[in-house]
Amino acid sequence: MAAGRPVAAALAAVLSAALLAGCSSDGGDARLEHAADYAGHPHLEVTGYPVPETLGLVQQVVWRLADGSAERLVKLAAAEGPADARRAVAEEWVRAYGPGAAGKVTAEFGDDPASRQTVRLTFQVTGQVKELTLRPDGADGGGGWRVLLV
Repeated sequence: MAAGRPVAAALAAVLSAALLAGCSSDGGDARLEHAADYAGHPHLEVTGYPVPETLGLVQQVVWRLADGSAERLVKLAAAEGPADARRAVAEEWVRAYGPGAAGKVTAEFGDDPASRQTVRLTFQVTGQVKELTLRPDGADGGGGWRVLLV
């Protein structure tokens, strides 16, 4: 038993160093934030045909609704319309769907996306349904997938 302690201590030191190295970069911070979000929210049930980018975006939309974070929801929005209008819509979505997003949510993805994808969210706790429209942002789609706040 005593012989295992140095091995365990060395392993703990290596893991701690790896964790600290990962935390020092922006990518590490994003991974830690994602891991905390993933662990702190109910899992999204998915049907249909998401791609990794659209699935990740919808998961984040649901998390922001559940957290009551209109500010972070706006950061996921397509740059369409005035910023004040996007902020107002985000605040309304948080009020309307936040309680339902804190529980079980199903996301039904439409066909494989080319330039847009429709996703139907069903909030099991409240029975509400919200349809999202996702699209690539920017002139050439280089801004990544974003949700239309309408």
